[in-house]
Amino acid sequence: MKNHISLVVLASVTLILDSCSKHSSITTPASTKDLDLGVVEVSDGIPSRHDLGDGKVCIVTPTIQKENTVVLEVQFEKSGKLLSSPKQRVQTVPGRPATFFDGDISFEITPHIKQ
Repeated sequence: MKNHISLVVLASVTLILDSCSKHSSITTPASTKDLDLGVVEVSDGIPSRHDLGDGKVCIVTPTIQKENTVVLEVQFEKSGKLLSSPKQRVQTVPGRPATFFDGDISFEITPHIKQ
């Protein structure tokens, strides 16, 4: 009887150890690609283009307001074609980053008004 109990315990321990060594089948979604485009010199109404990788470009058009704020309007282009995604607008002040999102990409731009 003692051997029978030892055999059951040994089999149980083997099953537990075997299940611990298997790899999980849970997959995690691809993470967002975060980019910091840094300080960007802006002039009222003059667009600038910034490469986001994978053939994607963002076009940033600033509007400088009277109260020393900057409205940044962003459109996206891929492989030379303007995407139909809606324009994004963010109001900020010079020196403070603005964050934009497009699918799996997020990026920051810190405007600096060109003198």
